[in-house]
Amino acid sequence: MNQAIFYIAIGAIFDTCGDLLMKNWVLNNSKYYFLSGMIFYVIGLSFLAYSFTIKNIVVASVLFLIFNIIMLCLVNSMFFSESLNSKETLALFLGLIAVILFEFK
Repeated sequence: MNQAIFYIAIGAIFDTCGDLLMKNWVLNNSKYYFLSGMIFYVIGLSFLAYSFTIKNIVVASVLFLIFNIIMLCLVNSMFFSESLNSKETLALFLGLIAVILFEFK
């Protein structure tokens, strides 16, 4: 696995955890969820920032967002029973194609 992809994926995992904690903050209005979510965001974005030393900033940012969105879709459906409509599913599929185009020559 490409080293930059590794850092981007780890960052996206932390960012996804931050998103889930923020969702819980909205639902429960607990400052602990908010603080935890912010910590996860900072860690995730630190991995993204480090990936900029290896990969083009635009490509790294797009990959980070796509990985984050894919993970959010999977986890969101499990924890919050929210699903995507057909248009959103198509957009997610196009995001996967973008990853392939960015990474495979």
